[in-house]
Amino acid sequence: MTLNECMHCEEPLEFKTGRGWVHKEGGAHKMVCTKCGWTGAPYPSPGECPHCGATTELRDDHCALPKRS
Repeated sequence: MTLNECMHCEEPLEFKTGRGWVHKEGGAHKMVCTKCGWTGAPYPSPGECPHCGATTELRDDHCALPKRS
């Protein structure tokens, strides 16, 4: 397992064989709910906000991408 930081949010990333770089929650895509402000990167990606249940306000914020050294 290789650890690195995401260039967008500076959270730790892991490299998963077959999936590539993922955030600490397991998802490659960091998501945001425009209704309640929740952010996270669960795997698998939810179809609704885990905090408020909104379905149409959930957006991808960014994809896991390690900082270049």
